[in-house]
Parts: sequence; C-alpha cells; structure tokens
Amino acid sequence: MAGIDTSVWFRREIGPRLTLSAREILLQWSGLDEKELLPHLDAIRAQAWPLGEYPCIGLWMFLLPGLAAFPQFAQILAHAKRGDGIVLDLGCGLGQDLRLLAVHGVPTTQMWALDVEERLWELGYDLFRDRGRMAAAFIQADFLQLAPTTLPAAKLNVVIAAQFLHLFSWEKQLEAVKKIVDLSSPGTMLVGYQQGRQRAREYLRPWGMMFYHNRESFLRLWDLVQQETRTNWTIEIQEVRLQEWGMQDQDLEWMPEDRMGINFVLIRDL
Repeated sequence: MAGIDTSVWFRREIGPRLTLSAREILLQWSGLDEKELLPHLDAIRAQAWPLGEYPCIGLWMFLLPGLAAFPQFAQILAHAKRGDGIVLDLGCGLGQDLRLLAVHGVPTTQMWALDVEERLWELGYDLFRDRGRMAAAFIQADFLQLAPTTLPAAKLNVVIAAQFLHLFSWEKQLEAVKKIVDLSSPGTMLVGYQQGRQRAREYLRPWGMMFYHNRESFLRLWDLVQQETRTNWTIEIQEVRLQEWGMQDQDLEWMPEDRMGINFVLIRDL
C-alpha cells in the first residue's frame, strides 16, 4: 500500500452517515425492512473493504446523497430518460448511483456500468437485493485501456464520473476525459463529484498518483480538452465543503485543511 496507513479511511460505525435519501433508496429499491438495514449494511461493507480499502468504502461514502443532492438533479434525470440513450457509470463500485436513477424511473436496461473490480459490482446485487431486476450491463475493465467497441453503439445520454477522475494523475485525467469526449455526442451530459484542494496538487495513493483539482485547474483541464478535441461544452463547477456531501468532521481528520469537494455538470454543445 505504498506505505500509506489505510486505517484512517475506515469508520466502524455508520452513525449519521446513513442519510435520509440513502435510507429511502435502500428500503424502497431493495425491499429491506428498517430492522435489518444496519446489519445488512455492516455485512456488505465488511466484504467490500478488503477489495481495495478505498475511502469510499471505509468511510461509508457509498451512502452519500451523491447526485440526488445536486441542484441540477431534475435536469440529470431528464437527460437520463431521453429516448433510448445509455447512461454509463464510470468507476461504478457498488452501483449506488445507478440505483438512485432507477428509483426515479430510469430504465436499468439503458444502463452500463464499468469498474476494475467486478466483485464490488457483484456485492451491489447483494446490497440492493436486485439480482434479476437490475438489468445494467457491467464491464470489468480499466477505462483507460478500454476499446471503444466494447461500449454500446447507442447514444450516451449521461456519463457519471463520481469519485472517478481524481483517481488519476493530471496526464491520465486528460487522457480519460478525452476518451469520454470520444464516446460522447452533442447533448451528452457528464456529471460527477470528487475531492479537491484549494491549492491543486498531486498525491501518491496505493493505486497510483492522483491529481486533486480546484475550480481553476478543472477549468484549465477542460480548456485543453476542448481545444484538442475541437468540441464545445457548457460547464458548471461548484466547490463545496465536504460536509455538504454528508461527510462527518471525523471523516476529514486525515485530510489537509484546504480540503473541499468539486461538483460538476457538463453538457456537450458541439
């Protein structure tokens, strides 16, 4: 683990991290009852944590409101429901964002999910108790190595990149975003959120080098992408306190003082 103590990313108790929106989705979509919910979550998280010891698992971040907290959520839903286009979730993990859309009426037959760890996606079926109902197609792959022909030929309505792009260095983020652009067409929406820093910089993590953006550096990345791909995008970026995501103060103790989150919604114009 590159000398990094991953125990700082693990909280044993759920506490207030189980937000109202996450609770409603879990109960409504999975059919769980209130009494079995917490033991069920504990059991799934215990199986998920060893698969990478990621903060999103150890700190219960898969229970955050996520896209549901975006002021543009109604717009995201409208995009996801357009025609028979596809919703693609990059770095889907347990697949919680796709279940959120499903609860709000997006057909799971129009969903694709991608992650390097297939066992997390399999645990998602157990978490939401929807094996046989969740019809999303899953791709086990490194996105940067993915052949374009692996994905459906249908139009991409929405690409979800939640806690995804910041997994890469600046150079790899540029590569990943250009790959997203190659898969897109006018009207495609890219939506997501990720950790940021007031002073943009790189960190070494167990899975590699990560670049943490601020608003200025994120816009600079997209300026390069638009120039190199000859596309135009309408870009909305918001810097937020991580507590606005639903994270607790104790979850942030291992982070530097200039920590923050970045929410983004982009729509391809040309």
